[in-house]
Amino acid sequence: MERLIWDAHVCLPLSTETDVSDLLAYRRAGVGFLSLNIGMCMNPVAQIDPVIAHFSAAIDATEGLKRVRTVDDLEPGITGVAFDLEGARPLLGQAEAVAGFHARGVRMMHLAYNRNNAVAGGCHDAPMGLSALGRDVVAEANRLGVMLDLSHTGEASSFDIIEASDQPVVYSHANPAGLFDHARNISDAQMRAVAQQGGVVCPTGVAKFMGLDQPPGAADMMALIEYTLNVVGEEHVGVGSDMWFGQEGVDETPPDGTFDPHYWWPERYGYDHSGGELGGGYMAPQEWSVLPGLLDARLGARVVDLVLGQNMRRVAAQVWR
Repeated sequence: MERLIWDAHVCLPLSTETDVSDLLAYRRAGVGFLSLNIGMCMNPVAQIDPVIAHFSAAIDATEGLKRVRTVDDLEPGITGVAFDLEGARPLLGQAEAVAGFHARGVRMMHLAYNRNNAVAGGCHDAPMGLSALGRDVVAEANRLGVMLDLSHTGEASSFDIIEASDQPVVYSHANPAGLFDHARNISDAQMRAVAQQGGVVCPTGVAKFMGLDQPPGAADMMALIEYTLNVVGEEHVGVGSDMWFGQEGVDETPPDGTFDPHYWWPERYGYDHSGGELGGGYMAPQEWSVLPGLLDARLGARVVDLVLGQNMRRVAAQVWR
């Protein structure tokens, strides 16, 4: 029987021209589920809505991929896909807007993406706690069955979201600051707070957040996974690659022209805008075919089953509906 491998966060270009067959690389690597980004705080609803429609139709038409709404929709031999939203600005100040995204397949969301907004604080901005509107958004996400994701969120808001949520929350793609100091990385205290609530912390294969200057491979993930296991325990660790499939000629600029990479990824945190590459490279899909064997040899199959998929599946089974 195929082992469940769960990539907690993947990105395609946010365009109706995007070829979703790039995701078949995950099927070839044995990945059984991936969470696909459909928008961030800087993307207006006028861009996000057609992207959701395009991704949905294209996934439905692609053999080997399947949109899933609950864990019962997962099938061996097929890569299930659900959507995630990175930040609450597309809610336009309305907690009720979570329902519209949930109805269209969003099963996970951040409340902030790097910068502060009316809901929560971002990790690249002044400290800010969860607002009253943010608490309403948390309650609505809990009610509908949208998993809350603390990646890109500031520390104060992260702790507030954990406290406000009556469901487990996750870090779908965040690395331990104890291994590499970057504002996008998270403290042991943040990781423990998620675990104590029953959630999962997923180290991510982004070179910039690992202190690397080249795309990481499966072997580079080992230290991150082992460190996180030592902090939170075997039932609270997953993996999220944060892989971004760049496509030449695809315009990432939102239709309203407000996109400013220097604002969303400030140079003071080491982001390099000279070549258009913000992350420094990502763990490619094919590395998923290598990572299980490396982990099995180090940790044993039972623990690896939890880390590669069963921990995130458990949280999804509790939260999604």
